[in-house]
Amino acid sequence: MSENPEVKPEARFVEGDSDTVIDCAKRLVWLKQDTWQISGKWRSQLQVREFAETLNRKRFAGFSNWRLPTTNEAKSLFDKNMKNSDSSGKTIFLSDIFASGCSSLCWTSDIRHKVQGTRLSFIKGVTMYDDIYRISKGASRLVRDIDKNEDLV
Repeated sequence: MSENPEVKPEARFVEGDSDTVIDCAKRLVWLKQDTWQISGKWRSQLQVREFAETLNRKRFAGFSNWRLPTTNEAKSLFDKNMKNSDSSGKTIFLSDIFASGCSSLCWTSDIRHKVQGTRLSFIKGVTMYDDIYRISKGASRLVRDIDKNEDLV
């Protein structure tokens, strides 16, 4: 009687090109680095939106649909079973497929009361509200949707 080899579950994250990570479970493509790592500048939520528009005009990584993640998309990256390190060397709970040295806080696209943006902490997994004009170690990990006619890998 022969045993069946163990079937490994499909990996949620796989390397795209040198700049991207494919999220197979959510059908999203994430930038491997956040806006802080790419530009060396902390940004307000509005500045991150402008940065995404700039990347779109340049067709960064061959695409023009980069955007801030929704709160739920950003939360989906937080996982206590995964470890990485932020720009201060602190432990954050983000897959190590993403570049280390990122911000521990991630601006999302969600806004309330016209001036409060939502940020996710990769240290505690909680969201908080902050002024969309405030820079304060602001960064985001930009994302884009995978079109229906695109292959995942």
